[in-house]
Parts: sequence; C-alpha cells; structure tokens
Amino acid sequence: MKVIGSAAKTVFYLKKIQGQYPSWKLHYKIKCKSTENELTNLLGYSEIKKNQPVAIIAREQFSGYGQNRRTWVSPKGGIWLSAAYPIFAKEFTSQIFNLSLGIKICEMLRQENINVCLKWPNDIFFGSKKLIGFLPRVITRGKEIIYVRIGLGMNVLNYTPSEGISLSKVLQTKNINKHYWTAKVLKAFHDSVEFNNRKEYVIKSANQFLTKKFLPSGFCPHTWKIKDIDSNGNLRIENETQLKVIRRF
Repeated sequence: MKVIGSAAKTVFYLKKIQGQYPSWKLHYKIKCKSTENELTNLLGYSEIKKNQPVAIIAREQFSGYGQNRRTWVSPKGGIWLSAAYPIFAKEFTSQIFNLSLGIKICEMLRQENINVCLKWPNDIFFGSKKLIGFLPRVITRGKEIIYVRIGLGMNVLNYTPSEGISLSKVLQTKNINKHYWTAKVLKAFHDSVEFNNRKEYVIKSANQFLTKKFLPSGFCPHTWKIKDIDSNGNLRIENETQLKVIRRF
C-alpha cells in the first residue's frame, strides 16, 4: 500500500534510522479529543498483529490526559501520539517498562547533544523543565502479554506552560523537522522493547539518568532526598532515620 502525506514523511525517516523492521502502521489526525482514546477504539475493533506496531499521531488534541488523568496540554507544534507494540511473550518485564522507555528516550536525545534527565517514573526533563511526558501501559491476556502501549507528548515548536520547555527553545531554533523527531521517538519505543530483558542494564542506566531534584508529591525536600531506583524499578527516598520505597503503581 502506498503511504502518502504526513505518515509517509515519518515513515521515510523511520526507514533511514531503523530500516524496514518493524513495519509501523501510522494513523494521522489533524485534531482529535485524545490519541489514547483513538488508539483504544482502533485496537477495540482491529486486533494488533504480530510484528506490526501501530501509532496514532495528532497535530493537536484538545482533551489529552497523562498520569492520574491529569490534563495534558497538547497544542499545535508538539508531538502527541499513542502507540502500541506487539509482544506476545511471557518474558517481558513489565515492572521496568517505563524505565526501559525512559532511558532509550534519554539516550536518543543525548545522541543529539541534548542533556536531558529522567524524572521518575515517566518524565524527561531538560534542566528543571519538562520536555517529554509518557504514559506506559501493559496489556495482557491471562498471563500472556499481548502488547505494550504508550501515550507520549513532546514539546517541540509549541507554547508551553512555565513548568515546561520546548525543543525549539532548547536548540534555540524553529527550524525543526517534526517528522524526523516523531520517527526518533518511535525508534526509542522499539528499542525499549528490545532492551527490556536486560534488567541490570536498564536499572543501571536509569540511575545514571535519574534526576534527584524532584521528590514525589507529599515529601518535604528539607527532610527527604532521593536515594536511587532499586532493582525492581521502584524509587527509594530517605531521611536521617528512614528509607521509603515508592512504587509506580
């Protein structure tokens, strides 16, 4: 099937940086309520095929949401997508999926000389400001993992609130190809699945990228500090007398 338009541009860069495998199925929306809803609806009537990940990419979404259903501001100029990647395996380590994805995004950006860090469990920061947020999920059938999925937002050329920063401000240019960066994000998603079985590498890398500036909500920075990410992917924080383990779920 011939691919045209925005999907073709992203596929062009995917083939340049990743080759033919896997064969992504891409759907573009000019505007939608939520790419997460669009992906859920798509997978509801069309089962995901082995070796064919799928992504919904929106130019703009007006009712996106992130962790704990928080509002996800998604104006024109950013990369807003939801993607699903087939697994069909029991060996996939779901507890560290958010970390394997986080480190692959960090590695991808650092290869472009963008010095980012990982804010546990699922944000990418440049300095003290958020550049990327992602929401990972694991879908099972019985004990078998069918696929993993993410909702992801990346500030590129769009306006951001004060707590965020766009790639254009980081690079100090508006000459940015969104299709290239969309392909880079999808490649990072693919790599996060491929490297998921290397648990020691994932945990070690996550600790190297981890920023210790931002404590979980409810903990006083004058009393508590971040220690590290443990072998199960949990965040460990400590004070003078206690060590607490913060779990993602």
